[in-house]
Amino acid sequence: MITKGNRQQGTPYFISQDKSMKLERVPLTEKLFQEQWLQKLIHNNPQVLPIDDIESGFAPLISLGREMSTSVGYIDNLYISPNGYLTVVETKLWRNPEAKREVVGQIIDYAKELTTWTYSKLNDAVKVSSQLLNNNTKGVIELIKEFDLIDESQEQIIIDNIDRNFKRGRLLLLIVGDGIRESVEDMVEYLSNTPQVQFTLGLVELQVYKNPNIENDLIVIPNLITRTKEITRAIIKIENSTTNNVINVETDFKEEKSKSQATRNTISEDDFFEQLKQNTDNESCEFAKYILKNSIEKGYYIEWNSGSFVTKLLDPNGSGQKVTLFVTDRKGLFYIGWTLIQLSRLGLSKEPSIEFAKQTASLVKGLKPNPNHLDSWNKYSTIKEIKPVFTEFMNEVDKFVERINEELKTQTTE
Repeated sequence: MITKGNRQQGTPYFISQDKSMKLERVPLTEKLFQEQWLQKLIHNNPQVLPIDDIESGFAPLISLGREMSTSVGYIDNLYISPNGYLTVVETKLWRNPEAKREVVGQIIDYAKELTTWTYSKLNDAVKVSSQLLNNNTKGVIELIKEFDLIDESQEQIIIDNIDRNFKRGRLLLLIVGDGIRESVEDMVEYLSNTPQVQFTLGLVELQVYKNPNIENDLIVIPNLITRTKEITRAIIKIENSTTNNVINVETDFKEEKSKSQATRNTISEDDFFEQLKQNTDNESCEFAKYILKNSIEKGYYIEWNSGSFVTKLLDPNGSGQKVTLFVTDRKGLFYIGWTLIQLSRLGLSKEPSIEFAKQTASLVKGLKPNPNHLDSWNKYSTIKEIKPVFTEFMNEVDKFVERINEELKTQTTE
């Protein structure tokens, strides 16, 4: 199943204090538009691709290079998330009509090839690309470290994730262009309606406009045109027949969903619970699932990090700021913190945060408020330790949230 974007889009305007200007879209025939230009644009500015709208587990994007060599051709752009999820991008400009199967078939060939790779092979390819682009030999871990601080233990986790994602075909495939053709959308829809096809494939259109204030500067507006809804959770084996172009995919994902069930878990959820079970036991894993389910049912925001999910309260006034309620870690840890500074940013008092830490610490033997950080405990608890008192813990969460909401309401009436 796919989701198609809305094609009926108005023309953007630049509005200043004393005037408004209609933005001029750069024609597709401009010499500026070469596929190498587009590759360079998204290599230097990966944030322009709307990954969070497709699958948050693949975000944020860290560029591994351009024109990455494989046995089936050159991948235009290859990215990785700090957690080890890979995104493959095929750039395409649409001056001339092309066969529908060409662009979609090419990126599927890349997916097939990458499922045979390992971390070691990827690292070698990235070093070659780094040498060509930047005259250095930086590999995967070095490029991730430039984006995010990681220690040695995290390095091995990332490497293991990359190998696991290759083996299972957990790849995000994106076709990025300046004017996505309806025929390609139809091709993606055809693939998405084929039951065997399980990978995530998206079409992203980049609309480019001239900056009315600065000559030669551009304004780029990304639009997610089409995306498959279901994410890969299986081993993909793709075989292209030379006679009929049939794509066969074998998976080890046997679970069937009833019509009444909600959408499938995200990649982040699947890997979190898999690693949690490896690090702890079935009891901790099952209760962590209950914690997640309970948090979602209460309407709290879930933020997926590299090794945890964080249950947060979204500012009901719409500022976009969030208050951390608690953290569930893949190593089986459970803890609170960071609320003093978060409440301060919302202009709220610190007392609810201090009281929350004090009351929740009293529920588990050995826990006390941290004298140096009054919004946290003196040590981490565990999922197993919190399980017998989870109802009482959530009651304290509800009280904490109620106090926050009361203060926020007072702000709006003053």
